[in-house]
Parts: sequence; C-alpha cells; structure tokens
Amino acid sequence: MPIPWKTFIHANIESVVASDFFTKKVHTMRGTFTACCLVFIHLGSRRAWCSSATYHPHGEWVIQQNRNASMWLKDEGIEAKFMLSDRDAKYPYALKHFWKAEGVRCLKSPPQAPKANAFVESFIGSLKRECLNHFVCFTRDQLDYINRTWIRHYNSDRPHRGVGMKNEVLDRSFVPKLKGRIRHNQLLGGIVRSYYRESA
Repeated sequence: MPIPWKTFIHANIESVVASDFFTKKVHTMRGTFTACCLVFIHLGSRRAWCSSATYHPHGEWVIQQNRNASMWLKDEGIEAKFMLSDRDAKYPYALKHFWKAEGVRCLKSPPQAPKANAFVESFIGSLKRECLNHFVCFTRDQLDYINRTWIRHYNSDRPHRGVGMKNEVLDRSFVPKLKGRIRHNQLLGGIVRSYYRESA
C-alpha cells in the first residue's frame, strides 16, 4: 500500500531537493520580455540556489541549470536522493537520465496537487513578496543581481521559522553576541535588511 505523499516527503526530507520555475517581466528598449529562472531548494536545510535568467527556457538550458545545481549541492555537502518537480513541460525527458547518473531519482508531484511541491512554492512566494515585487527590471543582469542578493540574504542572514529557527539563520557559523549596539545592513536600496550586534 503506497504511503501518503506528505508522509513520504517528511520521512525523506533530508534527501529531497525541489525545483520550480518562476518568471519576471523585463522592460527593455526592444520591448517587454518574460524572463524565466529555475530555483532549487533542499527541503531539510531550506538552503536555496537560483539560476541566471533566460528568455528562452529550452531543454538544453534546463539541463545546464540542473548541472549547475548538482555542483552547488556538492559544494554544500548535500546528498540528494530525490529531485522533486511539478509536471511543467519545460522539464525535458533527458533530465531524468542526468539525475539518474548522479544517483538521484526524479519525482513528479501528483497531478492537480499544487501543495505537493509546497516548499519551493513557498520559497518563490517569499522571494517575490519580500524582494522582486518591489522592483521593475530593465535587464536580465539586473534581475540576476537582485536574485543573487536576496538568495544570499536568505541563505545567510534571514531567520527561518520553517525549520524551527524563529530568531536564527541558516548560516550558524558565528558566535552569538549578547552585548553591543544593534546595527543593520541594508541591500537593494533598503528592501533587504539584516541586523547584528557590533563588538562591545
């Protein structure tokens, strides 16, 4: 008897990576174009990686971004066993063979079940609400810079309640300070902020 989807995900959460696409309008001198990005998130740690933007998310581009994501996983020391995605037609069939060679099994979320890939959907929602929706983009380079800046903040400075870290961040390689004046860093014109204590 097959186990419920939610039970499977939580039982394997340390070895599941989820991916999904999101888009952003880019207004150029030649007109307005829809740029596409592909994101990956490790469910256990919530660490994330995002591709550069493209106007043409064809199969070869998608496979190359998965190669890049595979290198990122190795750099992060994440041992993935499952790659979860929805049934978007932009994922080429050859992608299954790429991940199989990496020892990773590709999983498709059940049909008509948007909550089945909820982790990456939630991540994209946070990226848009907290950052992207505040900007009008005029080049893909600008969009890439915004994405990189926010994801660096997400991975190292932003508190994560979803993994029981109400006042802590994913990058915990620091000694907490209890004394000293509270300061803040701001990026992207103040849209992205983080707080810290200066040395007493």
